[in-house]
Amino acid sequence: MDPNKKEDINGWCSKTEPFLGHNNENPVKDQNNEEIVQTSQEGKKLFQYIITLSASLIGMQSGMTLGWTSPILPFLNSKRSFILSLTEDETSWITSLLALGAILGAVPAGKIADFFGRKLAMALTAIPFLISWITLIFSRNIIGVYVARFVGGIGSGAACVLVPVYIGEIAQASIRGMLGTFFPLLFSFGIVFSYVMGAYLSYTSFNVSCCFVLTIFLVIIVFLPESPMWLVHREKKSQAVKVLKILRGVNYDVKEEISTLQDEADRLEAKRGGIMDLIGTKAGRKAFGTCLGLMWFQQMSGIDAVLFYTVRIFQNAGSTIEPFVATIVIGLIEVIMTICVVLIIDRFGRKPLLVISGVAMTLCLGVLGYYFKIKADGKDVLFLGWLPLTCLSLFNVVFSIGYGSVPFAMISELFPPETKGVASSISIMVHWSLVFAVTKLFPKMENVLGEATTFWTFACFTALSAAFAFFFVPETKGKTLQDIQKKLERKRKLIKDVQSV
Repeated sequence: MDPNKKEDINGWCSKTEPFLGHNNENPVKDQNNEEIVQTSQEGKKLFQYIITLSASLIGMQSGMTLGWTSPILPFLNSKRSFILSLTEDETSWITSLLALGAILGAVPAGKIADFFGRKLAMALTAIPFLISWITLIFSRNIIGVYVARFVGGIGSGAACVLVPVYIGEIAQASIRGMLGTFFPLLFSFGIVFSYVMGAYLSYTSFNVSCCFVLTIFLVIIVFLPESPMWLVHREKKSQAVKVLKILRGVNYDVKEEISTLQDEADRLEAKRGGIMDLIGTKAGRKAFGTCLGLMWFQQMSGIDAVLFYTVRIFQNAGSTIEPFVATIVIGLIEVIMTICVVLIIDRFGRKPLLVISGVAMTLCLGVLGYYFKIKADGKDVLFLGWLPLTCLSLFNVVFSIGYGSVPFAMISELFPPETKGVASSISIMVHWSLVFAVTKLFPKMENVLGEATTFWTFACFTALSAAFAFFFVPETKGKTLQDIQKKLERKRKLIKDVQSV
């Protein structure tokens, strides 16, 4: 692979900064005493921020669909509901069908983006969201709710694939971590939107407001540029030049970047990028294992059980704070902390944030489990009525700074271009499969094991997540794709050297 290249394919992430060669006399090194390749020029970044924020609006729709159940399930279980006698099993299907739809939506999204382009593919993602909201507005039976949740999940799964694709292919390396957190930021904002609107609007008005926000995205996407990587790959070099001038500024010299993109496009024509290419190298297997591990521990923390059932958790806890208000506070904290991650992810690195996140989540869930234990024992917990909100708030804070954002950012950093597509698709499918499992089983875990044991189980997984991050996750801060691959290969060689001694 040409050391001057830094791009990804298959609709995933393509950082196309031109790079200078190493300075052999005075190389720049990171905290691990490893050389860092430096960029030869930096373009303007304002439009990269604006375009990334605009594209991430579809992530807000994903957040809305995920947060929808928290304020709506209490309504569907009330006397005002249009569904009589909603069972526990029906409740779990309403929450978990979103994840099943997301798995279906994630599978073809990359291929659609390769064929039609990133921009049109993102626009098409709005269709299942639109169908979902319209169905919820007019349907008044459990089947209609099931269909709406499943179809909305298709849009969510596709959005989780396509938006990182687009952002990665327009981003410069110096701000790639920051831009990569815009999608989870808008995702979190969508959750808060559902918490607030669901608490204070009627069922129909709430769904109408969600549909209205979707129309804003449909208007904005018309003005977004296409991915320069996709344009070069489709032999539309003149259009790619215009896009780069928009993204980097009119004074940016695009010749070197266009040349790099063209070389990469030519090279990738001969690559299949299948599963065998992924697992055929030690570095590929390690990167893939790391990615799956991050997705596993992200969901095994129980975060989506908390987000789907927040109001219910507060009601069961007997909190002295009004459950809907407490839920909104939780959502706002997640938004604020995701903004903080935007500012610190490229400053503190990925590994430290993951370790801190895992340790702190363990403490929060452990204390919350103890609260439910003394409540189940019949002891007076009125004086601890503030504890559930405090624990879940802190849990959301520490989840957001690490396992909430870092795994998605690292998906775009761990793989070479020819395997990024298949690796990312599998990772996203695993992610949504775990969302389905956790949200479907959470009510049964509460009934069978009790709230205390349920949260202590999640705490065990978060403790393991800290150890996993410390021992197995490579640091990718400030490193190019080539640097990361060399680091993974270097570890393999060191192991062989030790074994030969």
